[in-house]
Amino acid sequence: MKQNLRRTLAAFIISVAAICAHAEVLQEIVVRDGDTLWSVANYYLKDPRLWPEILKFNSLPSSDPNVILPGMKLRVPILLIKENLRAAHLVYLLNDVRYRRRTEAEWKAAWDNMELNNEDGLRTLQLSRARVKFSSGEILALEENSFIILRPDKKREEIDLLSGGVRASRTKVLAAGSMVNPRIEPRGPAPDFRTKVKEDKTTLVEVYEGIVDVEAQGKTVTLTRGFGTEVKFSQPPSLPHALPPQPDMKMEDLSQIPGTNLTTSGKVTSSTLQLSIKAPASAAASGKGQDESQSRMIGQIITKYHLQFSTSSSFGAMVLDEVDRLSERVNIDFKKYKLPDGTYYYRFAYMDELGFEGQFSAPIQFIIDSTPPELNVTTPENEQEVYDEFVSLEGLSEPQINLKVNDKKVEVDAAGKFATSIMPKDGPNLITLIAQDKAGNVTKRELIVNKSKYSRNAAGRASTVKERSLTLASIALGTLTAAVIIGVLILIVH
Repeated sequence: MKQNLRRTLAAFIISVAAICAHAEVLQEIVVRDGDTLWSVANYYLKDPRLWPEILKFNSLPSSDPNVILPGMKLRVPILLIKENLRAAHLVYLLNDVRYRRRTEAEWKAAWDNMELNNEDGLRTLQLSRARVKFSSGEILALEENSFIILRPDKKREEIDLLSGGVRASRTKVLAAGSMVNPRIEPRGPAPDFRTKVKEDKTTLVEVYEGIVDVEAQGKTVTLTRGFGTEVKFSQPPSLPHALPPQPDMKMEDLSQIPGTNLTTSGKVTSSTLQLSIKAPASAAASGKGQDESQSRMIGQIITKYHLQFSTSSSFGAMVLDEVDRLSERVNIDFKKYKLPDGTYYYRFAYMDELGFEGQFSAPIQFIIDSTPPELNVTTPENEQEVYDEFVSLEGLSEPQINLKVNDKKVEVDAAGKFATSIMPKDGPNLITLIAQDKAGNVTKRELIVNKSKYSRNAAGRASTVKERSLTLASIALGTLTAAVIIGVLILIVH
């Protein structure tokens, strides 16, 4: 008897704690003109007599429920709100995202932070994505070409997935005759799973964290981290399949960009990113020692990759998202995708022959740079005459470039400064400077210095003698001219 009482009391305490924890999840309500606290409670609350609960989460000018409220937003515990008035919000959209109200047939363009109500439809078209936030804080991510019907009015988030794919944590997903139900366990990790409905109505469920139950045709399969199941239309779910492994980006596969904390896998040029995406060793291995039955059982026949580019490491906004067959040479042309210069991230995941997709690799940062490096020579000047055996060449470029002067490598410091010496020959000398950055962009500069065959002092003396000779010649010429003029005048007089 006492043991039963303890169990009942423990269950009651756990239930109360769960309700209290969930009661702190709030939904914002917009106060309309003329509304009072009492009218808001009557319209939104399942039990209007609980209107004092609203005071706990809001700072109001008066606690009198009959005083008209100013235009404002009220935060109300979601469990107090009528199920049909609970709303979700579209917190992110990329490209073409559309919605349809429950009472309408027309699809319209969605907008950021719009409210989505019970039985509203939401769809993403090609190269489009969206995220929906439920009142509980749950975030549901929609992939491209997806179509869902929302039910935020349920005690627990629920959607109908009619096509495409979604990723969620606690949302119950109904898809093509199957039910995907994540387990919410206080002591366990939060579920993280993906559900996809293919064109033939086959449903794929992949679990990356936590525990998820998949039910169809009266049969339930429980999935844990790293496993998935395939549910063909009007059939029970298959036995769990191990998902493809997460790509292992080992340090020996990465090359460090000197002078930075950036790493890159593959080769980055000014116009392309060249990658080698091979099957993981465990899946590619064959011959003696391989457990063929185990390989078949878990479905790890890796055939494709899923590659994504983004401008942020969180991959909130994708600039490239493609699925293709594995290849030792994957070339991504930046001009084809109209990617401007800047910092980007990429990641990829393996896909097997059934369409199951594993976890993405860790984000890898790279830089698109199509701008040639600066290259300026401060000394000597072009066409400058020089007399010394060695001439100092100085200038300014950019850090971490490869600089050559007449095919001789020259070091560039952290500020981009460089200095070297050349030994010119007598007469004109062509000096060629070539600067190349990490992306392969090249800048070329040429200048000419004229090496005098005289030394600086000898040249100075020669110049003085020349000037004196010119002066004497000028005097002689002047004297001769004066004599001629005098002679002409004498002839005229006589």
